[in-house]
Amino acid sequence: MSRRVIRPLLALGLALLGMAALGPVYNTFVPILLQERGLNATLVGFVMTWDNWLNAFIPPWVGVLSDRYWTRLGRRKPWILLGTLLAMTYILIPVAPGLVAMLVVILVSNLGLAVVRSPGLALLGDLFEPHERSAASGVINVFGGLGVVLTLVAGRYLFPSGALLPFLFTAAVFAVGVAVLMLVVVEPRHRRGGVPRWSEAPWSVVQPLRGGDGRRWGLIGGVFAAFCGFGVAETWLTSYAHYGLGVPEERLPLLMAAFAAALLLSAVPSGLLATPRRRKGVVMAGAVALTVVLVSAMAVQTVEILYIVLVLAGVAWAPILINTLPLLYDVAGEKAFGATTGVYYLTISLAGVLGPQIVGVVLDLSGRDYRLIWPIAALFMGLGALLIGRIEIAAGEREAERDERAGRALASD
Repeated sequence: MSRRVIRPLLALGLALLGMAALGPVYNTFVPILLQERGLNATLVGFVMTWDNWLNAFIPPWVGVLSDRYWTRLGRRKPWILLGTLLAMTYILIPVAPGLVAMLVVILVSNLGLAVVRSPGLALLGDLFEPHERSAASGVINVFGGLGVVLTLVAGRYLFPSGALLPFLFTAAVFAVGVAVLMLVVVEPRHRRGGVPRWSEAPWSVVQPLRGGDGRRWGLIGGVFAAFCGFGVAETWLTSYAHYGLGVPEERLPLLMAAFAAALLLSAVPSGLLATPRRRKGVVMAGAVALTVVLVSAMAVQTVEILYIVLVLAGVAWAPILINTLPLLYDVAGEKAFGATTGVYYLTISLAGVLGPQIVGVVLDLSGRDYRLIWPIAALFMGLGALLIGRIEIAAGEREAERDERAGRALASD
């Protein structure tokens, strides 16, 4: 990767570190806090999908607007700043005076994060060439993994002193990461492919996916199914560990930290392996491996074995997480990264709604048999692997080869 991209890459990585810091503490403690306020598993599953409902509609809309507007701050930065201010209400979740107040704070903070996501991640397309994107995605996700590990380990020691402390710490990390991005990143005024016309619908960015025999829609379906499987495991893991295996609340962050550490170590190799011609194969290999891991989790009976399963899951999830968005850029084209990123968030957010909500209903019907999360997650992940394996991107191979040659030329300069 060229030295010219190192500065924005590190800044974008620190911003992702800050954003990634919020999710694990939220997913670890909020389901427990909601159940302590009297909500049943179905309602907890519903509340925990609010962020995904918002991400299904807000990022595509904000992404299109960030493609079309240019301000003194840039194209993406105004939206990132606005979303950050709203998201900082996150610190009020554990100290809300009642259930209704807690739900309002959860809604507002999730709205803020939904505003940030699409313009923030669209910088991956704005700032990096096609042959650089998988490697850049791997690097910034290393920062994201560091944020996850940092906050989960800190949460392990902060939570016993008060439920508010992990939320304060992660909010501070998020604010610092966004501040670095705002100060360091210089957005390019002129972009490849131009700016979409106002007459174009937000969803027009997916039109290139209709090429060939139509199987390219399998990419959207495959990503949807894979993220359904991941959402099931992520949302209900701590409940499974706490209620199914008897893990105390203060140790729950360490479970997610094991997963995050494995993801962190696998991120850069997953990006480097996925050249434009290899991206599809790398993603599919990760989905197949994770399906096997989720099936094996059905036999877990001790916390020690669960740690091993989570480490393997982190290694297998890395190729999927790192390469699905660059693969979507390859297929959808270079015209509007904000809108393309919005479609990506629409897909993974609807997946995050469907998977956890299905499991919430199943848990209530089964008397809260938390072992059922694993076969359901494996079923979704296996379907994702099957659909991704069916997509055809042969039409882009010549462009991929050209991108690789360009990358080698830049690296030699």
